[in-house]
Amino acid sequence: MTRVTRHFIKVDGRLVHYRRAGQGPVLLALHQSPRDSAELLPLMQAMAPFATVIAPDNPGFGLSDPLPPGPATVDRFADGVDRLMDALGLTSAAFYGFHTGACIANRFAVLYPHRVSGLVVDGFMLMEEPERADLLANYLPAFHPQWDGGHLAWAWHRIRDQGIFFPWYRRDPSARLSRPKPDLTRIHDQIMEFLRAGDSYRTGYEAALSYRPAADMATLTVPALLFAAQDDPLHRYLSKLPPLPCGVTTGTAPNRTAAWDVVTGFLRGHLPVEPAPAVPDFTARGVTDGIAWVAGGQGAPCLRLHDLGGAGSLLPPPSAGAWLAPDLPGMGDSEAVADPGDLAAMADAIAGLLTTRGWTGGEVEGWGYGAAVASLLARRHPGLATRLALHSGITEPPLDLHPVEGGGHLLAAWQQARDSHLFAPGNGVLPGPNRLQAETWYWLKAAPILDRAWKALGAGG
Repeated sequence: MTRVTRHFIKVDGRLVHYRRAGQGPVLLALHQSPRDSAELLPLMQAMAPFATVIAPDNPGFGLSDPLPPGPATVDRFADGVDRLMDALGLTSAAFYGFHTGACIANRFAVLYPHRVSGLVVDGFMLMEEPERADLLANYLPAFHPQWDGGHLAWAWHRIRDQGIFFPWYRRDPSARLSRPKPDLTRIHDQIMEFLRAGDSYRTGYEAALSYRPAADMATLTVPALLFAAQDDPLHRYLSKLPPLPCGVTTGTAPNRTAAWDVVTGFLRGHLPVEPAPAVPDFTARGVTDGIAWVAGGQGAPCLRLHDLGGAGSLLPPPSAGAWLAPDLPGMGDSEAVADPGDLAAMADAIAGLLTTRGWTGGEVEGWGYGAAVASLLARRHPGLATRLALHSGITEPPLDLHPVEGGGHLLAAWQQARDSHLFAPGNGVLPGPNRLQAETWYWLKAAPILDRAWKALGAGG
């Protein structure tokens, strides 16, 4: 399996997170709302032998900052892609877009045809105006965290019903999709992406729903495949396409698995000539060998290790000095590159990160579980820790946050986030709901490893 790496870059002051795989000419892949670039991993694996596949999180989704305040238009998203290409040093690319990403890619090909060697528009809407007005009026309710966690119950059924009805808010037989009962794991994965986007989810959706792609499709000047799989609710719009110019074709497949064969076959024949440049350096945030980290400041270095279920980005930066705050493996935005049930393995993984980053020693500060990892780091790799600053953390076993039917684990994670302030050492003051929402997300992310990590903490490793 091809290695997929993760990176960050600043574009007009906005943080953009993207995945990258393969080598050679560039394919830019754009995901649907409210998901992130992880949904495009099957495409990345399929195309990596032939191209450098770059899949950014669209603005406001995943780990990418939202666009500045302004109208929710596809043009603004397309302009953002143009600026991203400049920041990455890309001259041209083949493009793939799915649903919202398809709208952005299609519009980009009209606004910037000189940068597009080929285009796949996978899933699009050619609506009559009454249908558009209905969707814009009902599809995008505001989504704001509530003190009692009630927003989580709404979000669970919003995402679940999206796999049962189209549109999700029309819960009657005429809108029922011919699909089996939604899979629990898939619902959980989608709701995690929805929760991370927060109210920003409306901007991407509104831009897509407001877009009228037919005129752009009729005037495309780049090789293009307008596609929709037969199990896609948007497949019905294939029959509504306008007359298409030479070089623009249509396609379908029985399901999403078969769709990748059609899509990748087209893309392989329409890649640009220029190979991708090297990954640009970015020192404020990154992912090294699966471990996510944030960094900043100048002066004496300090490594900061968060407590169980936390993330480096949630720690307040110190008042002085240079600092590095990684997400411990299996938590935050890090992959499980070490077993959280083995404190020594966790300490060794952090030591590997420090060595890769050229760390030559400094203060190590840790909270709770992070303090236990810091202690072992100092014992096993004494040259990396010149001083320890250890703090207490959560004092009771975390709740079981594994996904359950009905979404009860979401409310349990909300309570876990609240109680980590109310009943742990500290001032007992609850943060605002947006901060609690971020903490809830990280508790849910850590659900698979919490029990092992807590037992390791009690056993001292």
